[in-house]
Amino acid sequence: MLERLGTNATQLIGILSFATATIACLIAARRSEFRDARVWKWLALAQFILVIEILAGFRHRISDFARKVLTHEGLYTQAHGKWQETVIISTAMIAFIVLMIILFWRRGAGLAPRIATVFTIAVLALFAIETVSLHALDAVYYRPIGPVLMIAWLWAATAAGISVAASCACRHRRGVS
Repeated sequence: MLERLGTNATQLIGILSFATATIACLIAARRSEFRDARVWKWLALAQFILVIEILAGFRHRISDFARKVLTHEGLYTQAHGKWQETVIISTAMIAFIVLMIILFWRRGAGLAPRIATVFTIAVLALFAIETVSLHALDAVYYRPIGPVLMIAWLWAATAAGISVAASCACRHRRGVS
């Protein structure tokens, strides 16, 4: 049935996860104070872009294009050496740490949008790593767990974290403990 829709179980989990997180962020934006509402709107946009990404598969197209170019130039086997993977992972970790410092030291947003931002950054890191196609991590991401690949369960976990944070923001705003 999913094939007739042009999708598979992994993509369906991703679409549903990010769509749910988008809606949760929009609800939190509507029920939050101005400074938190702005963050929730940006997070909703990020989650919606991920829905589009799952539908369009840009990360796979970018990866395929880079592979073709590198293969044509005779550089593909060199592109996945240990030092390149170390540089990519180190750069991603540095960017992640800088974003966390900015996020947590900057005054403004409350705890719930900050937590949702951490989950959003984590899922964006998953997409970046998947785009770069680090073979050792791909073996983990693409391992089936039931009819769905591990990557989809990671997407679902981040979306669940975002949705819980948004729910907590809504409850906190209404004064419910």
